[in-house]
Amino acid sequence: MPSPKKKISALMTGAVLFISLFLIGIIWFPSVLGYKTFTVETGSMEPTIKEGSMIYVEPCTDFEEYQVNDIVTFTDTVKKQSFTHRIVAIDKEEGLFTTKGDANEIEDLEPIAATYAVGKVRMTIPLLGYVSTFLKMTGVKIALAIVYVAWAAIEIELFLAERKKRNG
Repeated sequence: MPSPKKKISALMTGAVLFISLFLIGIIWFPSVLGYKTFTVETGSMEPTIKEGSMIYVEPCTDFEEYQVNDIVTFTDTVKKQSFTHRIVAIDKEEGLFTTKGDANEIEDLEPIAATYAVGKVRMTIPLLGYVSTFLKMTGVKIALAIVYVAWAAIEIELFLAERKKRNG
């Protein structure tokens, strides 16, 4: 029968693997593929994209890549704010997009320059944005660090105990 330490070790290993694979799957792997991730903070794109969804945005550098009906994320680098809306008109001469949230009755008040476009939304996962936001909180990061350190300490202790047992 396994010792309590071995049971705790197995449980901790499972938790660490789950957390690690989850984080790799939702954050790291998409960035390797070139996608940027954002959390949708309002319901302006409902029902197409629900509040709290995580969106995966494929960067586009060429103005000509954008078309009417594309759902695009825009970022104001000065205000450090982002929003995601649908393009409803394009002014090619001025390099401007007229946008509208699917849940909004009218277009956004002012067209937005193409220079603010991050890229096209390629995938959404409902509610995952809440999880991502939660994981970015300082207290959660500290708790995760404690879990990893505790796991490593238990594994080291078990390894040394086994080694001592074998060597007599």
